[in-house]
Amino acid sequence: MSKPTIRRIAPFDAHLNYIINFVWNGNRAYKNRIIINDAETLTLIYDRTITTYTLAHEIPQYTLTNGRRYVIQVQIFDEENTPSVLSDRVIFNTMTTPQFYFDNLPPASLIQNASFEANVTYDSPDFEPLSRYRFAIYDSSKVLIEESNELYDEDRISYVFRGLDNHALYFIRCIGNTANGLTVDTGHVEISVKYQNPDVYARIYTDNMPELGAVRVASNIAVIHYTGAETFSYENGMINLVGKALSYDEGFLINDDFTLALKGKNLWQTGDIFTAKNDSSYGITLSSRIYSDSTLRFKVMVPNGIACYLRYSEPLRFTNDDMITIFLYKKNNLYDIIAEKN
Repeated sequence: MSKPTIRRIAPFDAHLNYIINFVWNGNRAYKNRIIINDAETLTLIYDRTITTYTLAHEIPQYTLTNGRRYVIQVQIFDEENTPSVLSDRVIFNTMTTPQFYFDNLPPASLIQNASFEANVTYDSPDFEPLSRYRFAIYDSSKVLIEESNELYDEDRISYVFRGLDNHALYFIRCIGNTANGLTVDTGHVEISVKYQNPDVYARIYTDNMPELGAVRVASNIAVIHYTGAETFSYENGMINLVGKALSYDEGFLINDDFTLALKGKNLWQTGDIFTAKNDSSYGITLSSRIYSDSTLRFKVMVPNGIACYLRYSEPLRFTNDDMITIFLYKKNNLYDIIAEKN
């Protein structure tokens, strides 16, 4: 009979069940036998035969000891109980799964900005070096949004997630490999985002591109011009638009997903507040209406040539002296609006 071959065995935690896989080109396997010896003392640790057609054998948890090196062989038996020769010896290691977790998540995992620098702690009881790792961010359905390049700095395991949408839910994750091939994983960790003034919108940021020997410089800042001849005054860092109108007719609309934040006072009124459109007649109109129950709701209207998309905020009560922030979102061609009294 031919000789079975054991597939590569990455280091694993002996406190967990682990499946040994192998290759066999002889008669159909009916049973398999696994023999494990201590690599230093050659003491027999495990010798068991199981009945299965699959070319796999599960080592029960706590059968072996972490931090040790072992030698393993496999033998195959067909349905007539004819044994194969023993496979070549394969050496493998066991080790305690290192701790690998995000260590700087804020209370309730609430991120109060459009960017977040995530730090990870790695701690191996067996002093196993971390070789490489990647960070990733997923949407609320755990669909991958972005993944970092492979990183190698073991002294500082961190990554900055940028461009986080306000009032959004994400999952962040870090996956790494140790020097001997053990996989470590933080798992999907849920974060929620809620902020007032994201500082990332006012920054120029850089990304290292070692494969090109270059640095990429990028910014989220765009200058948008309004039309009209009116002059606007700036008071306490805000534009005074009382009794005036402001229109953006070019360069404002965004085809992809976006978040728009408007902050202002004197918004207790019924009427249009903000309009933005491109060369076509379609665009975005933000308006408000005071209802008979003394509440106000903001409305976003987005015509598309066939129908008119409408979304309303929750009812609010406030005065003209109150600062109001209106968040307008577009994601997957769907809009939403949220208004808050600051």
